[in-house]
Amino acid sequence: MDSYSLGYANIALVKYWGKKSKDPVLPFNPNISLRLDNLLSKTKIEPSLTDEDEFYINDEKQSQEEVEKITKFIAKFTPVEREKICIKSYNTVPTAAGLSSSSSGTMALVLACNEYFKLNKTAEELVEISKEGSGSSCRSFYRLAAWLEDGSVEELSCDLDFGMMVLVVNEDRKKISSRIAMERCVQTSTTFDAWVEKAKEDFVAMKIALENADFEKIGAITEENALAMHATTTTSTPSFTFLTDESYRAMEIVKTLRKKGYRCYFTMDAGPNVKVLYLKEDQEKIYEEISKLWQKKIILCME
Repeated sequence: MDSYSLGYANIALVKYWGKKSKDPVLPFNPNISLRLDNLLSKTKIEPSLTDEDEFYINDEKQSQEEVEKITKFIAKFTPVEREKICIKSYNTVPTAAGLSSSSSGTMALVLACNEYFKLNKTAEELVEISKEGSGSSCRSFYRLAAWLEDGSVEELSCDLDFGMMVLVVNEDRKKISSRIAMERCVQTSTTFDAWVEKAKEDFVAMKIALENADFEKIGAITEENALAMHATTTTSTPSFTFLTDESYRAMEIVKTLRKKGYRCYFTMDAGPNVKVLYLKEDQEKIYEEISKLWQKKIILCME
C-alpha cells in the first residue's frame, strides 16, 4: 500500500482530563476541541520483511515495548490471524510534547488499519475504535467536536474561522506521560473534583459561545479552563507541573497583545507549549507582533 492515511491533532478548548472509565473509555467531563489541519500524522502499513511486527516513527525504529503497545491496541479490531506487519508513521507533530501527537497518530493508525485489513468500518465505528488508543483522538475526526460523558462524539459548528499557532517552548518528549499524569491527578489531586465541576460549567458556556460566535467569550473560557486543568497537577501527590518559566512568558506575551487590542487567547495541553487562538483574518498581524516578542519557534496550525 503506497498511500498514507492522515490523522490530525486537535486542541481542546474545554479540556479532557481524567477517565471516568477505561472500558469503555469515558471522560469525567464533556469536552470540546478544535482540529489542527497543519499538525498531522501520516501512517501506512506494509507486510513486514522480517518474522516480527515492526513500528517506525519518522524512520526511527521503535522499541519492543512500543511495538507491543501498538499491536495490543490494533488486536482489538483487526483479524486474529494475520501476517506480520510494518507500521510506518510520520509526524509533523513533535511526539509526546503536549501537541496532541497521540490523537493524530491514533487516528492515522486506525484509518491505515481499516484500509490495509479491508475492515470496511463506518466513520462512526472508526471514531469509537480510536478512543481505545487515545481518548481524545475521537475528536480529531471533526473540525469542532464535543466528546460527552456517555462516550458519544458530537460534531459542532461555529460561524467563526479560527486560527491557531504554537509558541514552542520545548519539543522534547515529556518527562511524565499524559496518561500517567492524568491518572495521578484523578487519584490524588485535592482540586480534581472542583476541576470536573468547573469543566462541566465551561462546556455549557462554550457551546453557547460557539453558537453565538462570541469570540471574546470563547477565548476567555479557553484560557480559564486551561489554567484550571493545569492547577490539578500542582495539587496532586507528588505534585508536578508541565509548565515552565518560558510557558508563562508566552502567556504574558498573549496577554500583552490583547491589552493592545489584538484578539488572541492562550491554551496549553499536557505539555509546556503554548497555543494561541485567534481569528484567521487576524493571523498575519498577530504572527508579526508575536514574532517580535517570541524569538523561538512558532508553528502555524491551520490551513
